[in-house]
Amino acid sequence: MSDQTNRFLKSHFPELVLTPPLFYKWPFGLRFEVADWSLGEESVVLEKAGNRALKIVRYAFDPEDDILLVTDVYTQHEHELTRQKLLVYQKYADRQVRHRLRHERLTYIQPKQEETMKIERFTLKCQLQDIRLRPLLQAICEEDFYKPNQILKGKLGYDIYLINLSKQMIFHLYDDRGCDLIAADPEHLRPVYEGLKHWLLDYDRAQMDQLFAGK
Repeated sequence: MSDQTNRFLKSHFPELVLTPPLFYKWPFGLRFEVADWSLGEESVVLEKAGNRALKIVRYAFDPEDDILLVTDVYTQHEHELTRQKLLVYQKYADRQVRHRLRHERLTYIQPKQEETMKIERFTLKCQLQDIRLRPLLQAICEEDFYKPNQILKGKLGYDIYLINLSKQMIFHLYDDRGCDLIAADPEHLRPVYEGLKHWLLDYDRAQMDQLFAGK
């Protein structure tokens, strides 16, 4: 069992529960629009969405940063995942680092709903160079479109996070619509904000602009 993710959260994101939407759960964050449906054709939109998600990650993370590739799978029964093949790490992580993969079972009670959620958490410490990042991001973007590279083919819910241990940042691409990037220190977000502000989600743009106003 690995508690590396929990230790990191307690140290740098106290009281944050690693569940979406991260942007609304932490004061320092950016929310990006990923898919541009004005482009028309589905295949073109999804291809561009994968490219955009990749650029956001590479803008925020350096190749030498230590990261955790975290996959949370939501289940109702303890052995439910054994009937589903989780291929995230087999498909998207280099063989040389897969021995570092750790697994733990978590129970999370959703606030106000009193609903208990069972989570199978898989954590791999690595660097960006150890991940087939572009295909992974593309698969997440296409998860709702019944493409051949679907990760869990809609049978179980999941979330995949890139946790930057070096810069204390968390990236979450929730689907083709968009992604969240939060940081313990808002100054780590400034270069991303200034360089990619044209992709910020307009609905929350005022909140993000306010974060850096007058600094």
